[in-house]
Amino acid sequence: MIAPLLSLLLLAATDATQTVRFESYATVHSIGVEWHITGDANHNAACRVRYRAQGEDAWRDAMPLLRIDYAWWYHKDKADAPTNMLAGSLFFLEPGTTYELQLTRTDPDGGDATKTLTVATRPIPALPTRGRTREIGPDGLKAAQKAAQPGDVFLLRSGQYGVLSLNRAGAPGKYIAWKAAPGAEVRVEGVNVNASHVWIEGMQMTHREYAPGVRGQANTTDVVIQRNTFNGFHYTIVPHGSSRAWHITDNVIVGDNDPGLTGRQSMSGEGIELNFSRDHVVAYNRISRVADGISYPHTNCDIYGNDIFDVSDDGIEPDYGWSNIRIWGNRIYNYQHAALSFQPMKSGPWYFIRNQIIGTGEIFKLRVQDRFVLINNTFVRWNGIDPQMRMHHLLTAMTRNNLFISLGDEKPVWGAVDCNAPQYCLPNIYTTNWKTDVDHDGFDWGNAKRAFRWANSEQYADLATFSSAVGIEQNGVRVHRDRIFEQLEMPAAPGPTRPQVLTLKRGCSAVDAGVALPNILEQFIGKAPDLGAHELGAAPAQYGPRP
Repeated sequence: MIAPLLSLLLLAATDATQTVRFESYATVHSIGVEWHITGDANHNAACRVRYRAQGEDAWRDAMPLLRIDYAWWYHKDKADAPTNMLAGSLFFLEPGTTYELQLTRTDPDGGDATKTLTVATRPIPALPTRGRTREIGPDGLKAAQKAAQPGDVFLLRSGQYGVLSLNRAGAPGKYIAWKAAPGAEVRVEGVNVNASHVWIEGMQMTHREYAPGVRGQANTTDVVIQRNTFNGFHYTIVPHGSSRAWHITDNVIVGDNDPGLTGRQSMSGEGIELNFSRDHVVAYNRISRVADGISYPHTNCDIYGNDIFDVSDDGIEPDYGWSNIRIWGNRIYNYQHAALSFQPMKSGPWYFIRNQIIGTGEIFKLRVQDRFVLINNTFVRWNGIDPQMRMHHLLTAMTRNNLFISLGDEKPVWGAVDCNAPQYCLPNIYTTNWKTDVDHDGFDWGNAKRAFRWANSEQYADLATFSSAVGIEQNGVRVHRDRIFEQLEMPAAPGPTRPQVLTLKRGCSAVDAGVALPNILEQFIGKAPDLGAHELGAAPAQYGPRP
């Protein structure tokens, strides 16, 4: 009896949860947490999240943390260790506000714990108002940089400034700002950022050879790049890998690729390459004629409101990213390869919320991935949603309220085949498990007779038979593209499309067909949230630079 009892005790100890460490961080509108643990081998630990602004009485629920137990097993760096934690994000918070968080961890096998903490969101960057304001021309630049102090605002007159090297640091809340004077045409060949708390605004940057438009040096923090125009750069904005908390908003980026011309396409060249750095906000930029629109965030990055189109590779590429990458409210179209890339994830969760994607390339480049969240996205693609037949990778995801629209009448809206590239495949990829939470989405498969495909050539004619056989999308719904959108403009054959916003028709089957979610999706019009990126009757989405 001793051996079986010992085995039971060891099993209980392995299934019980113990804290290793805790980490929290924030951006302007979001808070992320990582509760690292040992144990919980049976993955039944959970963590409720409540929050309130400091000084408020009432607590509000947020989405529970996601259980993460993951080793990026196709790795070349053997130092990459498995990740065992509960992790997640709070969304759409007020800037510059201190929040109280209450996390309640439960595990039937032991290890219940409660943690209360305070985390402050960052304020929206603002130009200094109490420092000196000076107007200078190109001939005064050298003296201005030498004399610059935190809080100074330099208004640049029209002229050619060459390459700027910004070496003087501001201070928290006291940027040294380099800004085009009202009505001025400030022409620049690039900017080297060698200091923190620097503000760059209103410049017209044109490429010089192979150099980036803006390059960050080591440990540059709190850099604002706002309302600039970039033309012809191969790499446009590139922080250093050790850079932190850059604020990149309302810029227009036109790269040096031409996706429509043979010989002018390239698989290299990024609009905004975050270079595996963290804590950034990348919002409301218009990005075109690059390989990848936005790439390589590491941890705690918010990417929202961007308009990304005519790219020769991927729209948004969080490849090699870590936890709490948040991607919402972006429009991506006319991409050549994939809109959203998972090549690979190094840890979850990643979040994709209310993005609108239209194209002929893959919606997802699903290669190696862990837990991720898809909520209220609109995905439209010619000839089936998934040409690479990897939709089975969604079994690691939580999905709610998405629209999957296939414009090819004979192609499946959900594809899956046996994996023939083991380095890109996770074990048991066709098996629902503790990671799987896929439901309440809308599908249109046109006239395809076999709308859903699964492993070993299993095919299903409709959503009901598919969900019954596989066990997911029990509350999924059939929609019809010509009945749900106010207007969907597509060329007669697969090819580039014009910019458009896929709002819903009043009374269509996608209206009120979704489910509410705490913190992320609490406010809606009608009886329930709508499916897709656009809530009927809500304010129009903003894509690209704001007025």
